[in-house]
Amino acid sequence: MKLLKVDTIVEVQEKLDLYFRDLVKEEERISLRDANGRYLAEDVNADLNLPAFRRSVVDGYAVRGADTFGVSDSAPVFLDVKGSVDMGVTTELIIGPGETAYVPTGGMIPEGADSMVMIEHVDHLGDTVIGVNRPTAPNADLMNIGDDLKAGQRYFQKGHRIETKDIGLLAACGKEKVSVYRKPTMTILSTGDELVAPSQTPGPGQIRDINAYAIAAFAESAGAQVLSVSILRDQWGPLREAILQALPESDLVILSGGSSAGAKDMTAQVIDSLGKPGVITHGLAIKPGKPTIIGILSGEKGNKAIIGLPGHPLSSIIVYDVVVNGFLKKYYLGNEETTKTISAMMAENVHAGEGRETYQLVTLLPIDKPGADCRAIWRAEPIRAKSGSILQLAAADGYVVIPAGAEGVYEDQVVQVIPLVAR
Repeated sequence: MKLLKVDTIVEVQEKLDLYFRDLVKEEERISLRDANGRYLAEDVNADLNLPAFRRSVVDGYAVRGADTFGVSDSAPVFLDVKGSVDMGVTTELIIGPGETAYVPTGGMIPEGADSMVMIEHVDHLGDTVIGVNRPTAPNADLMNIGDDLKAGQRYFQKGHRIETKDIGLLAACGKEKVSVYRKPTMTILSTGDELVAPSQTPGPGQIRDINAYAIAAFAESAGAQVLSVSILRDQWGPLREAILQALPESDLVILSGGSSAGAKDMTAQVIDSLGKPGVITHGLAIKPGKPTIIGILSGEKGNKAIIGLPGHPLSSIIVYDVVVNGFLKKYYLGNEETTKTISAMMAENVHAGEGRETYQLVTLLPIDKPGADCRAIWRAEPIRAKSGSILQLAAADGYVVIPAGAEGVYEDQVVQVIPLVAR
């Protein structure tokens, strides 16, 4: 019997790899203006040096650094001004000993000059002579060829998620258009006789559908396309039909609720009725999130995944983040970058779930006055919430993973917090 024969997260990942490791990712070419948040389907190398010429980073005068050594307000050096550099054009000026030329910010450094003097440190003594009252050193306040980007150097690898801060660098590499992986498509079906839409006022025994909307937001922020969100009653026929209708257009079907061992929880049986191999996991060795279902259907167009998340909001979101997010990124978006974590000191003791990997939601608060021996600037306060709560989810900044074999984590222990944000 498959029901609640639990697998570890590693075992789930190994099972999924059997069915999806040969998946061919679809690509599309899009404008750089539309690339924020997408995943690269190509390596990105700089097509030229940046800057391609020596340029000033200040408004001032190009000089030979040696001409300014030892100068001061009381002992300035006087230099002959040979002319000025125009923006956007090559200069033919050559700077010799005792000579200078005006260069605006971003302008080309004339041959012979090796540093810049800011205009604030210059006294104008007529049209052709300046006095320099601050010393400067070679390469000061200028950029040499390739200081920013080296032609041919790789800056992003295939599978990298394009962040807002990356757009400028992609533009500098000549990427007006980029190749990205197609967004994986997802249908979310919430099951439960007690569920009503957020726009409705719940009656006795009813609750608004929280999970579907929360999961959709997490999925879209991480790069997936949610095709639809629906509420279904706990009935075999409508659930089976809804999954069948969703599968042709969806890479993944998410079922929220109907995964525990209750009499009405028929999700596993419905998945098994749709085809082979059917349910490959029913139960995870984690806390919270034990009643999770993972099913696979094989067909002419490849394998499709159906994942049944627990009905309680906190459990549902944690399982989504731990299992579904990684699944989509690895097999559909080519992204296996290491998750960025935040070091924090635990505010109090937290016990682990016996024999299960534990995911503890936390709120991050700054440490007001970290001492010299402080190992983190954040304090992680555990959120003591039942899995049916949604208010605590909104207060969570992330979660701490406590291994299955550990007793827990202790007050002042440094832990790694995995943020509950798109990544």
